[in-house]
Amino acid sequence: MHPEPGFQEIRTQGRVKEVLVKFAGIPECQMRTVAITGLIVDIKGTGPPNAEAKVKCVALRSDLDALTMKEGNNGLPYRSKNEGIAHMCGHDGHITALVGAAILLQKRSDRIPSNCTVRLLFQPAEESTPPGTGGYDFEKTGGGGAMPMIMEGCLEGVDEVYGWHNWPTWNLGEVIVRTGSVMAHTCNFKVVVTGRGGHGSQPQVCIDPVVCTANLVGALQTIVSRALPSAANAVVTVAQFHAGERDNVIPDTATISGTIRDVDPRVFDTIKRRFNELVNGVCKAYGCTAEAKIFSMYPAVVNLEMGKEVVERCAAKLTGPVALKAHSEGLPLMGGEDFSFFLQQRPGCFFFLGTQELLLRGLSSYDGGEDTPRSNCICHGTTYDFNDNVLPRAVLMLLRIVEDRLGLDLYSQDEVLSASGNLTTTVAGGEAKRQRMA
Repeated sequence: MHPEPGFQEIRTQGRVKEVLVKFAGIPECQMRTVAITGLIVDIKGTGPPNAEAKVKCVALRSDLDALTMKEGNNGLPYRSKNEGIAHMCGHDGHITALVGAAILLQKRSDRIPSNCTVRLLFQPAEESTPPGTGGYDFEKTGGGGAMPMIMEGCLEGVDEVYGWHNWPTWNLGEVIVRTGSVMAHTCNFKVVVTGRGGHGSQPQVCIDPVVCTANLVGALQTIVSRALPSAANAVVTVAQFHAGERDNVIPDTATISGTIRDVDPRVFDTIKRRFNELVNGVCKAYGCTAEAKIFSMYPAVVNLEMGKEVVERCAAKLTGPVALKAHSEGLPLMGGEDFSFFLQQRPGCFFFLGTQELLLRGLSSYDGGEDTPRSNCICHGTTYDFNDNVLPRAVLMLLRIVEDRLGLDLYSQDEVLSASGNLTTTVAGGEAKRQRMA
């Protein structure tokens, strides 16, 4: 209900710390602020040491930030109270899952060897921020919080790192993972087209940048359809078009901006080459000039076989009402994630949990909304709504990953499910249901 954008997650970070101290009993001396509003939390084992442990520190990550956009869920009792900022990607749910896992892990820290650690990475600014935000070098960070956290030591001593994301186009009860690229390399672009403005009634004495740029928008759509093979995974989207100030004035300039996605450096090279050819060619044809910039942001998220096998092995341990079906259909997604920076530094895996359901039931329901249809709106949509029914599966997956990598047996499924029934109200601190951590 109180979402905050990248590198401004002050209240959110404070709430995480408060809950981890109060409900998990993790001392503040095991917490460290990094990347302005990020948080590193170490759950240290207190059990007998294991000299044969191959993995001694496994990291689990959640993102903290919200999107700078309006929420369209006006009827929800837990909609954003910060107008123009909203959790339309479910990061509040990710936080809740990691905090829930942390509470359970800390309570069984006596079963974790004293030479082993579970590190929690609460990361700011996954959604990326404009160049200059936080004082970080955009060319190194892509505007996100993962690389700043890495630069400030969040992976020091870490052997493996794991993360996940909810996804409403897959059904609740599915875990989606594969070896290789699972999310795209992301770029933003901006093109400023310059002509010669004048009176709207006298276009013959002007060089109209609006007409030129309108044709450029169409031409750019031929990059994927005509310059790349059908098997290539790529997207070129023009998302903004700005020009003019008055209805009777042809402006001097027109500006477009958007995003480029790919999962293969060779494909990206082709896109860049064709992009610049089209910009120069179309502008020349209309007598305009242009300045085009492409800003590379996040690398592709690439899983190794080892990490994929860990996730599949852990998913197979969930049975009965929280059973998971593992598959890779629909991957790679053309969305971007700066978790890719973590996987460039350490082995691990990034996976998806499906959240699509027909009706609002169980943890996802609220007073007056029981058994009504879910929107299942895709992430970043104005009516997106995180499905809380995925939380027990998410917590179990995080616990099973820790158990698998550290060679432990911490909880039965029944123990976790009985605890998960109170998870939402616990992390909400007794406030209205489904406020979660943000």
